[in-house]
Amino acid sequence: MERSPPRKPSTKTSLRVFLIFQQIEPQSVGWALLGAAVAGVVGAFVGLIIGLFVHAPTAPFAIVEIGLPAAMVGGVLGLLIGSVKAIGRRISR
Repeated sequence: MERSPPRKPSTKTSLRVFLIFQQIEPQSVGWALLGAAVAGVVGAFVGLIIGLFVHAPTAPFAIVEIGLPAAMVGGVLGLLIGSVKAIGRRISR
């Protein structure tokens, strides 16, 4: 069974998609950085408190073990929130 080669999207469509991503991305990245920073700081503080109560000499490792995953989750949530806001703003125009 032979298949025809996949059709390449038209240049006009590709350009339109590229322009949409150019407008959305800076806002989303800004929100992702903000989310990562806020969640990372909160996670690091929580890690410090937990680490000091559990075993004080290993508190710096608790900061990293809790702060880094919190920063990643915050970055993803910030990216999603920024994307939704940007798309909503684009739709309302």
